[in-house]
This record gives sequence, C-alpha cells and structure tokens, in this order.
Amino acid sequence: MSVSLYHSEYEALRNLMRDVRVKAGLTQVQMAEALGVGQSYVSKLERGENFVDVLLFARWCSACGVKPGKTLDKLVGAQI
Repeated sequence: MSVSLYHSEYEALRNLMRDVRVKAGLTQVQMAEALGVGQSYVSKLERGENFVDVLLFARWCSACGVKPGKTLDKLVGAQI
C-alpha cells in the first residue's frame, strides 16, 4: 500500500471519520475541544492534509460515542 495522504483508503477513512462526527451531532469546533486540538487541525485531518494517528482515531470515535473497533470494521467491510 502506498503511504500517501491521498491514497483511496485514507480518503475512505477520512470520510468515515467525518460521517461519524456529523452523525454524533458534533461540529469541527466541538470535536477539536473534545480532542484538545484546534479546529484547524480537525479540518486538516478531514481534508487529508494530515495523517490520522490510531490513538487520535480512538479518541475521535470515543468523542462521538462509537466504538473504534466497530468503526474500523465498517471501513474494512466496505473495501472487501
């Protein structure tokens, strides 16, 4: 697998994270506050300007009230 921010699997991950956030009813500002980062960082993650760290992914899911493992299952299941 290519280690590029623009790889289709990273795009799918970013889309999934954005969908999870929106379904949880959180704005980027609220997500940033939950993660202890700035809103611009959340925006850059969702736009693909930064890699998604696995620990940040877990915290993101927790902030949205979903289990990280189940969320990853959705991502992997969509690519099979």
